[in-house]
Amino acid sequence: MKPTPARLEAASYPLHKPVPIRFADVDMFRHLNNVATGQFYEEARYELLAELRGLVPRAEGPTLVIANVDTAFLGQARYPGTIDVATGIVRVGERSVTIGQGLFVEGRCIGCADSIVVAAEGMLAPAIRDRLDSLILP
Repeated sequence: MKPTPARLEAASYPLHKPVPIRFADVDMFRHLNNVATGQFYEEARYELLAELRGLVPRAEGPTLVIANVDTAFLGQARYPGTIDVATGIVRVGERSVTIGQGLFVEGRCIGCADSIVVAAEGMLAPAIRDRLDSLILP
């Protein structure tokens, strides 16, 4: 993936979650391990998905599953430190949503990811679609 210029700016994203870098997340040079970056995206993505599930009664809510994740590694982070995981919505479909995220260290973008999340059965509920529409990225 090649992020747009807006995706490289933390201010473009409506949601932000600070996540500390753990010692277990780094290599012997104290660089954030590429595999560990996926956990940072996942932490903030799960928080959004949990919020969406809470908008509709469980019996009416769709089962949301990750269909694809595309990641761009743009820089490094070091331990100790904190990652600002920024999250917004790239696209909302009838049965799917593309979640766009950026990882920022002191305002510098070190990575971007797009995750396609699909409703396993049925459509996205109107309350979920309304919330997603409010988080659209520029």
